[in-house]
Amino acid sequence: MQLVFSTPIWMFSFARAEVINPVLANVILEMAQTYPSEGKSNIGGWRSRNDLFHWPVPEVQEIGTWILDCARQIVEASVRPERYRGTLNAVGWASVCRSGNYNAPHIHPESAWSGVYYIATGDPDNTMPRSGRLELLDPRAAAGGANIPGDPFGHAVHIAPQAGLLIFFPSWLTHWVHPHSGPRERIAISFNVSAIPG
Repeated sequence: MQLVFSTPIWMFSFARAEVINPVLANVILEMAQTYPSEGKSNIGGWRSRNDLFHWPVPEVQEIGTWILDCARQIVEASVRPERYRGTLNAVGWASVCRSGNYNAPHIHPESAWSGVYYIATGDPDNTMPRSGRLELLDPRAAAGGANIPGDPFGHAVHIAPQAGLLIFFPSWLTHWVHPHSGPRERIAISFNVSAIPG
């Protein structure tokens, strides 16, 4: 058997999440009081401008550096046996989802990798099993149309938010976030990583 058309999803865990995340949450919630949401795919809630990694906050700088470090690991693993000689650039933004807020299906054009880092889950309601979950759609549009034993193709992937979890996926992959249902804010950092040839 040979697997073809596979789509890699990368996950990392931030070792300093318990220390850094409370600071990030406070900074983002304070910033959310200073200007209106930059509406993009988000339906409700608040989205910052795309200047997150330029905020003069050491904890923001630390998480931005770590995200780029993870991106470099991904690129080096993806382009073997040759190492990528160009540079990587990351653009990030923060989001705050309150009860009922979500993100509509979308992609991130003109980027290589996109992803999300979870700061606070917002204590999702356990009676709503998909509350605040990231959903990645199968990019093969026809995959769910065939009657194959066991129905192995065409299913979406659901990832529950966890504080300290970092997820990378190809920027062309359609994704969205289910409505959040919890008593507190779901706070996350999203980003795009672009590859600049050297």
